[in-house]
Amino acid sequence: MASETKRRRWLPAPFSRRATIVWAAIVGVLLVAGAYFMYDRLANGLGMAGATNSVPWGLWVVVYIWFSGLAGGLYLLSALVYLLRIPRFAPVARMALGLSVVSLVVSMIFIGIDLGAIRHSLGTLLFFHWSSPLAWEIKAYMFFMVVAVAQFVLVLLNDKRAAEAAGEPSMESLRRRGNVNLAIRVLAGVGVATSFVGPPGGTGMFFAAVKTRGLWEGGITSVLFYVMAVVTAAAFLIVAYRLLARLRGARPDGSALVGLNRVLASSLFALAFCVFFQIAPPLLSGDPASATAVGVLVSGSLAPLFWIGEIGLGLAVPAALLAVGAFRSRCAAGGAWTVAAAVSAMAGILALRYVLVVAGFSVPLLGGMPLPAYVPTLGEAMVTLFVLGLAVGCYGLAVRLLPLERRGASEGEARLESSYEGAGSAAVSCGGVSTGKEVRDGSAA
Repeated sequence: MASETKRRRWLPAPFSRRATIVWAAIVGVLLVAGAYFMYDRLANGLGMAGATNSVPWGLWVVVYIWFSGLAGGLYLLSALVYLLRIPRFAPVARMALGLSVVSLVVSMIFIGIDLGAIRHSLGTLLFFHWSSPLAWEIKAYMFFMVVAVAQFVLVLLNDKRAAEAAGEPSMESLRRRGNVNLAIRVLAGVGVATSFVGPPGGTGMFFAAVKTRGLWEGGITSVLFYVMAVVTAAAFLIVAYRLLARLRGARPDGSALVGLNRVLASSLFALAFCVFFQIAPPLLSGDPASATAVGVLVSGSLAPLFWIGEIGLGLAVPAALLAVGAFRSRCAAGGAWTVAAAVSAMAGILALRYVLVVAGFSVPLLGGMPLPAYVPTLGEAMVTLFVLGLAVGCYGLAVRLLPLERRGASEGEARLESSYEGAGSAAVSCGGVSTGKEVRDGSAA
């Protein structure tokens, strides 16, 4: 009986049979659809891909930087609680931290299949070339993952200690929990600092270091990657949190949703400025190295995807939907308007990353050569679906096996509570914040 009670405390409640079947069906369809093409990629190499010497990075790199940006952005949002102690975001902090690790693993799978010989990828970990930006980025990624995993383990450790002292917490137990919270806060600070050289900022630095590509060169590229990561993460959390609440038959925390809406809106505003300052200077300068690439974006072969996908779905549509949702929905939580805005923003960011990568290679390195062109092959698309099936499966297992829909001592609660409203004494109303906060760090103990 005691073991069953302990199991219920640690494991989330199971989803309905219908939800489980739908999730398994989605994963199965994606895996089956791409299984043959994944085998072809592993057995026969990159011949199936549409990438060439002129355009060596294609769809897999695009999806890789989308997921790596998602991982970095989710971690940054979790740091709003674990580092900055903003209680509004406590209901989604643990979900953001846990899914950040999953997203980083998925991004590594995508970049792994883009390597010519996957078996050689171990060499990037065992050997280090001091002058290689890629070597530095890989080490930063691995360090970032270690920090995120260690931080999540400490969050779970705090849950265990809080449960053990649930009856009458002693000063010693409070001190220990406070010390763990302090360690979590230190790790959160280290993780945020690492994000400037790892995901997402480091990926932008890697692109900016390619001096032969005028569209990428410059400091605005790193800032653009950072802002895109926050947009993607805020949109992803809005959809995931609302979806899980619906599957649980619960009501999402209104204060957290309002906070996520504001993060999404402000980051979209910053993204619009980044896009403008990436495009305007090359057009004004007339430098062929960058102006030609921008011309391909705004009036060339990539123009439909740029205007409809990046500007339309990525900026204009989400901004309009968020504005409508703020006026029409209770407490500015947004409802279906916000979910639609979040989905549109995620699709727009994917389009932005695609045109950014492909347009960067649109200028030939030697004068007189034809403009390079790239179109993803069927094999690339199906392999992408296969890995997306793995991603959906990993996300589902993480939510099912880990207490991501909880908030406890690490998030400032006296005991482990649900992340949804009305599930316990820690429930909050729209615009409110949770009260009765637990020990924050060692000094508070």
